[in-house]
Amino acid sequence: MADLGVSPTDTNTSNSSIEINDALFCEHGLEVCKTCEFDGREDNDAMMGFDPKPRAPLELPAHYKNNKDGSVMCKAHANPNCKSCFGWKKQITKLHKDGKKDAQKKKKGETGTSLY
Repeated sequence: MADLGVSPTDTNTSNSSIEINDALFCEHGLEVCKTCEFDGREDNDAMMGFDPKPRAPLELPAHYKNNKDGSVMCKAHANPNCKSCFGWKKQITKLHKDGKKDAQKKKKGETGTSLY
């Protein structure tokens, strides 16, 4: 994991994080934020039952905050628990697969082998 800052579950920094359908994001809606020194990937991986591995950050779809109760809702379906927009487990699975493919490509490139 990239060392961007303190875990978002640390009591000193958790005030600036938001939870959307069991995933943590910074107050700017980013899973990894250099401004906040926030990196929620390890905690989100653990919450979804994955071993933390290097991967790209989750992207939060278009959303808004409900004025009545403060919950974060997707714009497409106006649902705070939307499985289509906030289906993090499926998205993290894809990001882990993509990360594994990228690591294999880098490994092949480092060996210096060529097809010619």
